[in-house]
Amino acid sequence: MKTIEAESVAEELLGIYSRLGFPKEVLTDQGSQFVSGVMKEVSRLLSIRRLTTTPYHAMCNGLVEKFNGTLKAMLKKMCDERPKDWDRYIDPLLFAYRETPQESTGFSPFELLYGRTVRGPMRILKELWTGESEVSETKTVYQYVLDLQERLEQTCQLAREELKKSRQRYKTYYNKKARVRNMKVGEEVLLLLPTDKNKLLMQWKDHFQ
Repeated sequence: MKTIEAESVAEELLGIYSRLGFPKEVLTDQGSQFVSGVMKEVSRLLSIRRLTTTPYHAMCNGLVEKFNGTLKAMLKKMCDERPKDWDRYIDPLLFAYRETPQESTGFSPFELLYGRTVRGPMRILKELWTGESEVSETKTVYQYVLDLQERLEQTCQLAREELKKSRQRYKTYYNKKARVRNMKVGEEVLLLLPTDKNKLLMQWKDHFQ
């Protein structure tokens, strides 16, 4: 997107909804484009419940933040190798991300969305090397829809189970150095908060009770 103004974001979301359907809930951060009057009106017209994350708490939408970090690293590598035309490779980079199984779910985003494995460069290379290609069975449309629905339900169930395991594993890592502290009412404490000049810089502030 060239801009991230509320109108542009709303139009882009409508394009996504037109392909995938209208959700019941949408979780966003508290960026001005998401909490604007335009977005509130769009959500009201489409009967979408708006949810926002807690400020400075990236774990609330951890999958999105992890995706952003991965994509930034991929773009940084591409900018280093192709500084003049790196923007031409955004779609291939996104394809590579979507066809790769995620550690948290155990499935690729493509599998979770469409219920089948995408035919990507690695699949094509395997076919060229082995001379084999998967031949799909001939089924009626009705039977295909039923099988697809069952496959999607099983995939989502397995993904939920993997997410539970991942959450427990991440919780163990996060709490590895944590210590139990007992606070009493009236005690002064230090809080780690963003600085007044730069929200990306943090500092300890006192005189909090």
